[in-house]
Amino acid sequence: MRAIWSGTIGFGLVTIPVSLHSAVEASERVSFRQLHKKDKSPIKYKKFCSKEDKEVPASEIVRGFEISKGRYSIVEQEALEGVKSEMGKGSRTIDVLQFVPFGALNPLSFDNPYYLAPGKGGEKAYVLLRDALQEAGRVGIVRFFLRTRPVLGALIGGPRVIALEALRTFDELRNPSEIKIPKTSARPSEVKLAKSLIDQMSEEDWDPAAHPDDYEKALRKLLSAKPTFGLAEAEAEAAEGADNVVDLMEALRRSVAKTREKAPRRTARRRGAA
Repeated sequence: MRAIWSGTIGFGLVTIPVSLHSAVEASERVSFRQLHKKDKSPIKYKKFCSKEDKEVPASEIVRGFEISKGRYSIVEQEALEGVKSEMGKGSRTIDVLQFVPFGALNPLSFDNPYYLAPGKGGEKAYVLLRDALQEAGRVGIVRFFLRTRPVLGALIGGPRVIALEALRTFDELRNPSEIKIPKTSARPSEVKLAKSLIDQMSEEDWDPAAHPDDYEKALRKLLSAKPTFGLAEAEAEAAEGADNVVDLMEALRRSVAKTREKAPRRTARRRGAA
């Protein structure tokens, strides 16, 4: 399991070196790639200017934020980096802000789950924090900088590892008061009967393995019965690395264009004749 971040947990005078690992295996899910039905070639997307109706290079694209309907403000990369630096970009510390009961967390605020592993020299302190969290029945509310922005999270002590759940901030959750709920009330006898049914269906433990993803299994069964084909070698390589070579491909296109502009006219005529 490859680490996606490394740093330290810091609370009080205690620092624990740790590495962060994704707790979700996204590759296990069936995902589809769009292909041209005619020749089975991968579909690619280009960035076009809606006004000039032409492709725009990455160097001419800026970030805009819609302030009000139809009115935007441009945010330069330098200014954005300045805000990120103020918010802790570059810091490698998971700062513990406070400890609260697990029940104090709103499950709707759970965003992304991660695992924390102890770094070299931090094994004892890691185990100490893990066990203390479990025995106290508390979680640590933390803040740290991950990738492009500061993240609020919760340290959760487990039987073996410490988990870190990234949390949505309170202003990301919609106010449920906006949802219309009919003004009515249940009769005591109805509540008693419903509670009786809940009691009958209640169990002390929940086994997630008892609820597999049947849809995923059905998709894999369907795919296993389908004929397969190979993409052209060049197209296959482009499909695999498309996300990582956008800037490189753009640079290559611009370089080719400049080379053509500088080429002798007779060469251009020969190409046209060919």
